Amino acid sequence: MILGNKAALTVIISFLIILGSCSYRNENNYIEEVKFAEGDLVFRKGFGAKSGAVLHADASGIYSHVGIVVRQDSVFKVVHITPGERAQGETEDRIKIESPEEFFSNAKAKCGAVYRLEEILPYAENAAKQALRLLQKDVLFDHDYQLDDSTKMYCTELVWYVYQLAGTDISDGKRSELNNFPIYSGTYIFPSDIYTNKYFQLIYQF
Repeated sequence: MILGNKAALTVIISFLIILGSCSYRNENNYIEEVKFAEGDLVFRKGFGAKSGAVLHADASGIYSHVGIVVRQDSVFKVVHITPGERAQGETEDRIKIESPEEFFSNAKAKCGAVYRLEEILPYAENAAKQALRLLQKDVLFDHDYQLDDSTKMYCTELVWYVYQLAGTDISDGKRSELNNFPIYSGTYIFPSDIYTNKYFQLIYQF
């Protein structure tokens, strides 16, 4: 199908915005340089169909996945939930914990960022503790993407939910409506609904 001039221009502009907003990693990027804090949110743009689908649906989005930084045994790690990253022997997608280096590995992230809630809102540490609590509950991934059901969760729902339990709405009430996706039409929280919150500071980006 050949696009009209206006439609083609829109596609090109959208592509350039996304490309220009995500500076791809190189050998000089080291996540070890980041001074993490509990409750930091880590975003990444991944590879493959699932990442592409999120960015296609999230018109203003740069990143397709998010997790939350926690402290476990005096070491900073990332709690997140995503489909298709099952540990050996697992039969279902579920919440997981891994190092920031693994979360941002070359195999999983084209680019990424770390955001931190400003100090005037002291909810981050509590949110991290809630994330560890959900990790112990072994929460499963929500393949139906139902925001009103917290028994299963998807990635943005997880970080939004733990901050909600800590006392604040990090989406600032923003929701994204999908009406042109027959299977997944509905109301969602996308990564851009969170990192555009004015109370978040960009700490690190690659």
